[in-house]
Amino acid sequence: MVTSDLLVKNFSDIFDVTYTARMEEELDEIEEGKLSWKEALDEFYKKFKKDLRVAEREMADLKGEGVPSDEKCEKCGKPMVIRLGRNGQFLACTGYPDCDGTRDLTPELAAQYGNTGPPAPEVPAETCEKCGKPMAVKRGRFGYFLACTGYPECRNTKKIVMKEGVATAVGDTPLEEKCPECGNNLVIKHGRYGQFTACSNYPNCKFVKRQTLGIPCPEKGCTGEIVVRHTKRGRTFYGCARYPDCKFTVWDKPVAEPCPNCGSPILLEKFSKKSGARRYCPNETCKYEHALA
Repeated sequence: MVTSDLLVKNFSDIFDVTYTARMEEELDEIEEGKLSWKEALDEFYKKFKKDLRVAEREMADLKGEGVPSDEKCEKCGKPMVIRLGRNGQFLACTGYPDCDGTRDLTPELAAQYGNTGPPAPEVPAETCEKCGKPMAVKRGRFGYFLACTGYPECRNTKKIVMKEGVATAVGDTPLEEKCPECGNNLVIKHGRYGQFTACSNYPNCKFVKRQTLGIPCPEKGCTGEIVVRHTKRGRTFYGCARYPDCKFTVWDKPVAEPCPNCGSPILLEKFSKKSGARRYCPNETCKYEHALA
């Protein structure tokens, strides 16, 4: 929302509805061969280059300078400004780096200074079951969550789930299964990509039980299984549970079907809007593939 406001304010002609409609017409003309793409880009870039020079001089530096506020730093008493960080906006002391005082930007303060954004969910008051201290609503990279006020000594957190307009804090669900690394009970946790099973002794033990496909790793001499994994950006891929000892990874889902051409123990399954679902051999020298009904 902050980025959108800055762009619309400083590049008003480019974000104008009439201008974007004209760009659509130009794209059609380029496709039909009536207009040179070089001419279209030249026309756009002359306008954009001019706006860019103005924006470099006049656009507010919200990340560097911050937005002034009437709040005072609790550590040194100096004024605080609203800055942008990896987890959104926050209050920071103008005495930095001599003073590193920071505070969460509450929804009330955000509204007061014109930075509304998504409001914090109202969650019933809870006490941390691990240390007995109150829990508070915090904002992280992926939204709001409930965290123990005893941080960093206590790192207990709960995911906030919205259902029919009601916010509920969801904690860990204990299991009878034991952690293979430290012997503590495993629990079902709620993360960015949904539920997962991990050790209840986190952060002392960082064991995470991977979702397995029940398919042996196809690498020669490997005794691992293929499990579901995720990149930092949330994209799903598949790899060996014995990583980093085994580096086997693929983007498409493996299936326990041997290749009739080369004898590969698995095939990969892929779906596209154009050709539908199909299975193909992961062996680059084998061209076998077949469509699924």
